Amino acid sequence: MRLPRWRAPARGARATATRAPTLIRDMPDRGHDGPGQPHPSEPLCQATLCECLNENALLAKYAIDRIADMIIWLDEHGRVMFVNAAATKLLGYSQAEFLSMTVLDLDPLFDADIWRDHWREVESRGSFTLETVNRTKDGVDVAVEVTVNFVECLGRKMNCSIVRDITERKRAAEQLAEMHRKLVQANLTDELTAIANRRRFDGVLSTSYATHMRSGAPLSLILLDIDHFKAFNDRYGHLEGDRCLQRIAEVIDRRMFRAADLAARWGGEEFVCILPDTDEAGALAVATALREAILDLAIPHEASPIARVVTASLGVVTATCVPDKTAHSLFETADALLYEAKNLGRNRIVRSPSRG
Repeated sequence: MRLPRWRAPARGARATATRAPTLIRDMPDRGHDGPGQPHPSEPLCQATLCECLNENALLAKYAIDRIADMIIWLDEHGRVMFVNAAATKLLGYSQAEFLSMTVLDLDPLFDADIWRDHWREVESRGSFTLETVNRTKDGVDVAVEVTVNFVECLGRKMNCSIVRDITERKRAAEQLAEMHRKLVQANLTDELTAIANRRRFDGVLSTSYATHMRSGAPLSLILLDIDHFKAFNDRYGHLEGDRCLQRIAEVIDRRMFRAADLAARWGGEEFVCILPDTDEAGALAVATALREAILDLAIPHEASPIARVVTASLGVVTATCVPDKTAHSLFETADALLYEAKNLGRNRIVRSPSRG
């Protein structure tokens, strides 16, 4: 933005409306019977012009000082040239303190090199908006949105920045993001056991299958069922049944040692584990550890016909993922192996050889 150069008219000369600054409003005719009738042919004395300039300057300052946003003028070296009342209120510096400061004092994200790059961008683009922080006199960093405007006037290059405090907006956005994260987490987490639910399991298994089909690495799946859990609920009640599920979910989840491993509650008393890049031996080792950990809990189960404590049956499958098979077929195989374990007397592991 380039402001037009303006000079006061020479004594006795006529002023022309096109040479007047934009802040000067249309002036009333002071020598005519009708109010406000312009006489462009009548000379405008310098005193009258100065009076109008002063009046308009006061009106402009009044408006600027009542704007909620900060207005900060900087020169090309980053020195503060002017601030409005909002700046003194929000950042806590006096007008005099501001005029002894530079942008490096106000914005902790700026240094001399960054300012030079920023100034070149200001000159090049003319006007743009960015987010940064301003530091108050008390040392508190305030999130701000800055609309930068390049101004060149009377040979001087300046940056007129309109600065808005967006602390509350940022806080609201963060709260909204956290609410969204919790909502997503709730949709993917089993409410009772706090591990992954079936929806998350389905998504992760589908993605893992596609990934392993590309890599050719083995993918293993463990399906686990608590033996005679209905009898447990009938004997001890549903509250104890819930506590049993929570304790078993915890020991299963603790044995998912790698970030890519996933333990999920499939439903009821069934749990499932996804073990990426895991061969038969590795999957069997994890399944054995899970079965023994459940036994070690020593949760009483007097209604069980096979043991005095809670036990589990497990089906384990390891596969090379191929295009003519699906993630669902892998799960079906694990399910079939689990039911074989139950038919063989429960409290055991049944696994299949690696399949393609």
